[in-house]
Amino acid sequence: MTNNNNILDVLTYMFDYLFEVAEEEVNEIDDITLKARLSDAGFEVTRIDKALSWLENIATLQDGNIQLSGHSNGGMRIYSDDEKSKLNAKSRGFLLFMENIGQVDANQREMIIDQVMSLNDATLSLDDLKWVVMMVLGNSNDQEISPQWLESIMSPDDNYTVQ
Repeated sequence: MTNNNNILDVLTYMFDYLFEVAEEEVNEIDDITLKARLSDAGFEVTRIDKALSWLENIATLQDGNIQLSGHSNGGMRIYSDDEKSKLNAKSRGFLLFMENIGQVDANQREMIIDQVMSLNDATLSLDDLKWVVMMVLGNSNDQEISPQWLESIMSPDDNYTVQ
């Protein structure tokens, strides 16, 4: 694996590795071992550090220690031009769908958007957005998320388009 410039690539590989380790019933992975594994896989140290920092930011947001700029309690979400350029209509539709079915509340939606905007990618695919949603919801203290539900949101290309 070479030239892994995408933080989500690092996170995806890391979660696959952590799930693999969990199946082997290893109790704990320290940061040094995790970073070494990611480095051995060909990820740059700076990308690894950014990915871990990105995850720490989710935990901080969950703890309520950071105030989100777009935070709202329900109502209509108006996306900025920068947000629209990073999240296409299908991705925005997916977030609206998740909120309408009660799987994402307004605060979690804002956390997801904040995390998306912190990624270096110019645009984000719907599949990448689904990974971000899974990571934010998977780290949520608010509710129990079933593994089956998390897998279901990764289903191939559903039609969620908004204007």
